Amino acid sequence: MRIAFLTGGTGFLGGHVARALVGEGWRVRLLARKRPQAGAGLLDGLDVDVVAGELAAGRLPESAIAGVDAIVHVAGLTKARSLEDYREVNARGTERLLEASARLAPRAIFVHVSSQAAAGPSAGGRPVSESDEPRPISWYGLSKREGEEAVERVWRGPWHIVRPGVVYGPGDRGLLQYFRMAARGWIPVPAGRTRVQIIGAERAALALARAASRPDLAGRRSFLCDPEAVSLEDLARRIGEGSGRRPRLFPVPDAVVGLLGLAETLVERATRRSRPFNADKAKEILAGDWLCDGRPLAEALGLPPARSLDEGLKAAWAWYRAAGWLTGKTL
Repeated sequence: MRIAFLTGGTGFLGGHVARALVGEGWRVRLLARKRPQAGAGLLDGLDVDVVAGELAAGRLPESAIAGVDAIVHVAGLTKARSLEDYREVNARGTERLLEASARLAPRAIFVHVSSQAAAGPSAGGRPVSESDEPRPISWYGLSKREGEEAVERVWRGPWHIVRPGVVYGPGDRGLLQYFRMAARGWIPVPAGRTRVQIIGAERAALALARAASRPDLAGRRSFLCDPEAVSLEDLARRIGEGSGRRPRLFPVPDAVVGLLGLAETLVERATRRSRPFNADKAKEILAGDWLCDGRPLAEALGLPPARSLDEGLKAAWAWYRAAGWLTGKTL
């Protein structure tokens, strides 16, 4: 049986990737900081081998990497107080994994999960394509691009860099606040006209699992998103429609978004703890459209058609309700 070494498997997207890999016939060795974490949430009932360790120096479990057929690197830092904090995980952590894997499993395919933030926003309403030069605008995007560069520099075997758009679905904490606010009857909407492309977690995970079986696609930097673009205002409205009530949408002016981001950054400095939103995240929100061309990868992998956004949001509502996440008492 083919063996895959998976990082980030205790997180949102990584949990879905673990399930997709098992569904595609892989034996999964899943990296986790603490073994108890791996028995919760999206991994419940899933037959995987949990391996204790992390991306920090000296903490990678080399015996678990040795001889694997694929390395699927999902782990990454999505919120931080500084560029150096992002770099430590997204760039240097990736490089440490690459260097260890190059010694222990040099023939494996390395599937690196990056982000559209590494490529930057679209210009002039045109989706960013695989051939466009990256132009990250945020600390997060820059650190993810540096992780990509490490893959290109270090890995001598087949590699594939995949840049997802906004991923949503069961287990997602990123859009959870929108669902919670909709359940309470109101949703603030920053940069309402900004368009983004999103993708359901199950479809994203299937793509990554299939990419692990396709060394013939090596050397690509692909985008992963559903075909439908949606404005942030329309996304908020459609999330609200699934709440069973009619939440009010409150537009947030760009100037206020910037000021709130600055205020949160000051809170970070005072508390020395990262926040979900800060000046760096505000920069991404105010950068304009985030559109990408996911068709080449979808066609190459033979992905099934994307479910409609409304169907996906309905399923997310059902999962959040069943898991008790809408009350704010869980997490």
